[in-house]
Amino acid sequence: MLDLLIKGGEIVDGTGRPRFTGDVGIADGRIVAVGDLSGPAHRSIDASGLLVTPGWVDIHTHYDGQATWDMLLDPSFSSGVTTAILGNCGVGFAPVARGDEGRLIDLMDGVEEIPGGALHAGLEWNWSSFPEYLDVLDSKPRSFDVGCYLPHGPLRLFVLGDKVGSGRKADVDEIERMAGLVDEAMRVGAFGVSSSRTSVHRTVHGDMTPDFEVDREELVALARVVARHRGVMEFAPAGVVGEDPQGIRSEMALFDDIVTETGVDVHMLLLQPNLDPDYWQEQLDWATRINTGGRSRVFGQVSGRSIGALLSFYGTHPFMERPAFRQVKASLPRDEWLAALAESQVKARILRETDTDGSFGAFLNQHWGSCFDLGETADYEPDDSVNVVGLAAAAGTTPQSYVYDMMLQTSRHPRLLLAINNYVGGGLEKLKPMIEHPATVLGASDAGAHVMTICDGSMNSFMLTHWARDRSRGAVIPLEQVVRMMTRDTARSIGILDRGTLEPGMRADLNIIDFENLALGKPTIVDDLPQGASRLLQDVRGYRLTMVNGTITREHDQATGEMPGRLLRHRAPKVEVPKI
Repeated sequence: MLDLLIKGGEIVDGTGRPRFTGDVGIADGRIVAVGDLSGPAHRSIDASGLLVTPGWVDIHTHYDGQATWDMLLDPSFSSGVTTAILGNCGVGFAPVARGDEGRLIDLMDGVEEIPGGALHAGLEWNWSSFPEYLDVLDSKPRSFDVGCYLPHGPLRLFVLGDKVGSGRKADVDEIERMAGLVDEAMRVGAFGVSSSRTSVHRTVHGDMTPDFEVDREELVALARVVARHRGVMEFAPAGVVGEDPQGIRSEMALFDDIVTETGVDVHMLLLQPNLDPDYWQEQLDWATRINTGGRSRVFGQVSGRSIGALLSFYGTHPFMERPAFRQVKASLPRDEWLAALAESQVKARILRETDTDGSFGAFLNQHWGSCFDLGETADYEPDDSVNVVGLAAAAGTTPQSYVYDMMLQTSRHPRLLLAINNYVGGGLEKLKPMIEHPATVLGASDAGAHVMTICDGSMNSFMLTHWARDRSRGAVIPLEQVVRMMTRDTARSIGILDRGTLEPGMRADLNIIDFENLALGKPTIVDDLPQGASRLLQDVRGYRLTMVNGTITREHDQATGEMPGRLLRHRAPKVEVPKI
């Protein structure tokens, strides 16, 4: 007898094949049959007129802290994710030596904008080694499965201690110790090693990350171990956001050496920065050459929409580093900020002030031409008619003044998007070929990170609503292709082979979706992190059912309370040795 029979759904099975109407039979956490099915089942669901898809596999989420205290893991849970990977960009919380906990929090707070206060309050630090950290994740049932990279930053800090940041390279003994810890991590289920090499990633104090400017010898030594376990080296490359156009070219030469010498698989963050918007083609030409060779696999992790900042006085905005704003922030409780900021003399003082050269505020103030009003419906591909430069001119004011006044009205529900990357030419048309390239995978949702700057944990739902259904400023991407990108492609890219398609024998991770009525609400600030810290969430409606390992976790956009998710440990695929 089947545990569940899903009848008459429009099946988009994750393989890329054309959709078809059919049934899905599930028993013991597995898909046992797909097609025209009959017979007894403990429960039958009529999916007529609804999509039936695999569950989404999100390979870049930064839930390293949240996964230890929050078993639901929103925003991903509400958006149909059934597997998520943590430990990205070289930041995380293991291994850790006693006394260094604060340094890892400062690193995560600075690089990924997860509030340090929330991390201090939420993390129990009932681990030291990376295997112990995985055991903590494994000890708690949760809404969906999580897996983890070993982050390079904590690894270096654990081995080198106070030598980190001194400018000296790791010596032979230190590299050997790190390689041993990588081997240990891979043996207990790490998916690989992640490393950050971009100068944009800094601690909350402005210091460089522990893995910045690591030399070739260290990277090759770690990659060799990862390759032996058939894992992945994931990189945030130097120059990735356009901070150094020549730096990204040096990175590609380095990655080429690493791949040639070790045979390791590589994932690299891939953006279209305004300063060098076409270099991604060179990166993917290199990836295609490596993939064609067959020894290693290389993928660029891309986002499905622009990467920038949703502007709010409560989070990220162009005036956040100016003394007059900081005075308001320091002297008043947050619920009184807007009233104080609305005073004409306070506004005038803030707008008169300038930003320090090289500061984040100075950077934001260089991009007014890339700032758009998303409107009440959160249109993430706005055109020039809602660019704030034109809106300000029509209102007879400056972009700075216009944005200031708009934030007074919308800071709790941010709708001004400063589109810094992936919005070349004021739209997503030039991003489309990068998304569709065979050497890329969707992997930049940052679902648990940048919690007051972006709201991209809804990325998978956005891919459906915008790219597969509603896009009006260019061609859509076929639904079958979009689903494949978020399921089989992401899963296979990091070696997950038991999920990602609706085929007999695969794990029963799936979504049933009212595609016609699937909708994203407007980004909203909620205060639900530890210590009442805030984050942006985006309401999602239209998921009739989400299932993890054969158990229904969400139905009619509401959690069922079931927690079938566990730690997903990477296992190197068995390689058959030919008989001699």
